[in-house]
Amino acid sequence: MPHLEKEYKNLLTREQYVALKEEFNSIFTKEITQMNQYYDCHQQLENNRSALRIRQTGEITLKIPQSDCEVIEITEELPAEQLQWWIEEDIFLLPTSIKLALEEQGIHLSNISPTATLTTHRLEGILSPGCLLVLDESHYSGQTDYEIEMEVEDLEKGKEIFLEILNRHGIEPLQPISKIRRALRAYEKK
Repeated sequence: MPHLEKEYKNLLTREQYVALKEEFNSIFTKEITQMNQYYDCHQQLENNRSALRIRQTGEITLKIPQSDCEVIEITEELPAEQLQWWIEEDIFLLPTSIKLALEEQGIHLSNISPTATLTTHRLEGILSPGCLLVLDESHYSGQTDYEIEMEVEDLEKGKEIFLEILNRHGIEPLQPISKIRRALRAYEKK
């Protein structure tokens, strides 16, 4: 089922990440490591600013940006064994919801191939009602980067809170390119 995710993001230095981690340590209630494998077919998704990923925990997600702060996510949970088999055998049978969403975008994927692998260590916590604070440490192609994300229900209220946090820590607000784009660029440089 499609879900509209509203979020603000900003890249961080390691020092900024550590400072935010210390400040918000008491609200973080979830700590997970996500292993993501991204796929594309002749850069059709990349050219559309979209992304298709498989998480080895058992989900496949299509991300279609709607604006700088809004992304439609379509996620289907599948048995982890099935996803692992797809990865090992390089055989994909996209779930109908994802296939239809791609076709609506004019994208017809035939030979899907892996494009990037990304591992993210994530901390999550509720900052206030309707406001989820996330700190990510991501690893790809021998690189590490840090990012703050804030998933919100109300974009205006969320922006105010997000900018206040950045301002308090002297962090310049910059809309980062997506994790998958950063991972692809790093892979291409290797």
